Amino acid sequence: MARSALPLPLRFAAAPLGAAAVWLGGLVAVPMVPAPMTLQTLGLILAGGLFGVRAGGLAGVLFLAAVLAGAPILSGGASAPGAAFMELGTGGFVVAFILGGAIAGLADGRFRHDLVVFLGAHLAILIVGFAWLFLRTDLAPTDGAASLIGLLPGALVKSAAAALIVRPLITPRGPA
Repeated sequence: MARSALPLPLRFAAAPLGAAAVWLGGLVAVPMVPAPMTLQTLGLILAGGLFGVRAGGLAGVLFLAAVLAGAPILSGGASAPGAAFMELGTGGFVVAFILGGAIAGLADGRFRHDLVVFLGAHLAILIVGFAWLFLRTDLAPTDGAASLIGLLPGALVKSAAAALIVRPLITPRGPA
């Protein structure tokens, strides 16, 4: 189904559903340093991939707004309202959900293209997240690089899973 053919109520609900998917993905966490690996980005990327650039980016905005308001929706049910969020070393990953969700909206229903788009979305989240982390903590660059490399296999698996899920659900655009 083409995104523009989605019923109007679903188009309005897309971003809140995406934000809810990000929250649900945070309930599944594998402890890692400096940030746990969760399924949050899978939920976010599916929101963008299924509903488009605006819905993906807006899902990130809504999730961030809920975090700033104090909702306990961070990984593991944590909360960090207002200024407390700004002090989080991992806050950059959440801020980057806006960019990652929007990038994921560039999916077009072709598996290889979508895999690259979704990997790009993950990399954008990781780059912004680690930049924030380095500014907020005394994490050594070598430790940060090791952590980043450790997160890449999960990003690849989540990107491939999202591409497989999105492919039959949206109308492919462009050459197969």
